Amino acid sequence: MRITKDNIDKFINTNDWDDKDTMDCSRMYITHIDYIPDHIKYLHCYNNNITSLPKLPDSLTHLYCRNNQLTELPKLPESLTDLYCDNNQLTELPILPESLECLDCWNNKLTELPILPDSLKYLKCYNNNLPYIIETMEEINKHNTLLKRKNILKRICA
Repeated sequence: MRITKDNIDKFINTNDWDDKDTMDCSRMYITHIDYIPDHIKYLHCYNNNITSLPKLPDSLTHLYCRNNQLTELPKLPESLTDLYCDNNQLTELPILPESLECLDCWNNKLTELPILPDSLKYLKCYNNNLPYIIETMEEINKHNTLLKRKNILKRICA
């Protein structure tokens, strides 16, 4: 199945009580997404057979594309806070936005991670081809220690 402008309405919540900013096509045997509306904040396209994604809308804050056949991701919007791209065939990640708080990229074919933003609070990246993951984790721990110290100083000096 392919998602196009002609059939997009089937995948966007339209009930009054549902969030109209959510596009959900998970578990529907989707092979290709041609179109994502500009107002979408939450994209749920996990558990399909998608090999690539189109341009992502600037409004997107949450991307759940796990359990597909993705080999790459498009440019990520600056508004993105959560990226769940585990269980794909990714060999690299695009530049991560400064707003990103959660990155779940385990079980791919990554050989390195891009620069991790200061906003990152959660990282799950095991089962990849990351030779320097221990060094990366040491850097994250060092960074987190510095952030904690900075926050303590803010409270003391405020």
